[in-house]
Amino acid sequence: MRLFFGLDFTGPDKLAIDQWRNKMLPSLAHPVAPGNFHITLAFLGETADNALERVYHAAHQVSGDSFSLHIDQTGYWSKPKVYWIGPTQIPSALDALVTQLRDKLNQQRISTDNRPYQPHISLFRKLRENPPAPLCAPDMYFDVKAFCLFESQSTTSGVRYRVMEHWPLTEPGSIREQLARGHFQ
Repeated sequence: MRLFFGLDFTGPDKLAIDQWRNKMLPSLAHPVAPGNFHITLAFLGETADNALERVYHAAHQVSGDSFSLHIDQTGYWSKPKVYWIGPTQIPSALDALVTQLRDKLNQQRISTDNRPYQPHISLFRKLRENPPAPLCAPDMYFDVKAFCLFESQSTTSGVRYRVMEHWPLTEPGSIREQLARGHFQ
């Protein structure tokens, strides 16, 4: 099965992204279905069933704080032909989550993509050239309270991303966070 860790969005958040795309950009070929909007944290690719226990073990070892994510830029990657939106500033909690997740997976001998991290939400795929600039830049905020393990499933109507499991992030300032940091001893 093809797996990746990522951030999922609520239904209303996915609709907000889709509405921005439909209002601010021309109609383009190969739009990503709103149900598939996500931000990848660590791409695992094809993963054998017998490695799944190690994948889950790594995820259970990760702890991080929830955070707010400001989506405020667009981008285009010519090699994969993807048009995307994402943050210009990566929150420290997101950076720490990605680093920790990749480290825990590597400790379990699970390979991940080690390219520099650029959080993004793919809006269109298979675009031959960069589309025109949007009417207005994105300006959306999302609260991130968990990370997920996704399975990429090929169907007759295209790829679908199914959440297999999710792990909550700690609310900054919570009792759990303070205990984890050694307060109240």
